[in-house]
Amino acid sequence: MRINSLVEAAELGKEIALLSPEESHHLARVLRVQPGQGLTLFDGAGGVADAVVESVGKHAVEARIEKRWSVPKPAVEIELVQAVPKLDRWELVLQKAVELGATSIRPVVTRHTEYRPHPKREERWARIVLGAAQQCEVRWLPKLHPVQGFDAVLPLLGGCDLVLVGSLYDGARPLRDVDMPGRRKVALLIGPEGDFTAEEVRAAVAAGAVPVSFGSRILRTETAAIFGLSVLAYQLL
Repeated sequence: MRINSLVEAAELGKEIALLSPEESHHLARVLRVQPGQGLTLFDGAGGVADAVVESVGKHAVEARIEKRWSVPKPAVEIELVQAVPKLDRWELVLQKAVELGATSIRPVVTRHTEYRPHPKREERWARIVLGAAQQCEVRWLPKLHPVQGFDAVLPLLGGCDLVLVGSLYDGARPLRDVDMPGRRKVALLIGPEGDFTAEEVRAAVAAGAVPVSFGSRILRTETAAIFGLSVLAYQLL
């Protein structure tokens, strides 16, 4: 299987592409690539190229580009708005969200969210998103937004033609009953371990969200995200 590596867009236009120090280190020190190894380079915005490793140095890997092409932007945008759970669960959500076709991921803080910000933590999240994209050959890198408050995010979802909020409260419709065909930008809101508060659900509904349920069982937050995204992927992608 060919190795997928992210490069700057400008590098894809060159005969010899220079990989970033981070990618070079991974290729040289972790994967132990040698000259002649085939690579697939992508810029995260639809640009892709077949290449062959030209040289492997201590701080840089160079690759000779053999073929270039472009992949169209996804026809349907799926945005996951997820209350940050415990960190091991969140990392699983990040990985699976990329695999299941999320084009945007917004971590949020809600009333029942326990989260302490840390710059290195969010850098790790970005690496998880990149790693999942490389593994799954996702050519448009999902946008990972900074952590925000739930109330601050709701106004940002106005451009969606469907917003869904997972809810355990009365009045939620089964997700399978929601009309999906023809949607082009959908947001899915998933609460924390303690669920959204009733006030948060009302605020989401006031902002245009449709409250939905995921069946008769109460799902853990990471399971709810994976289940919801799976249904959206099946219906829309």
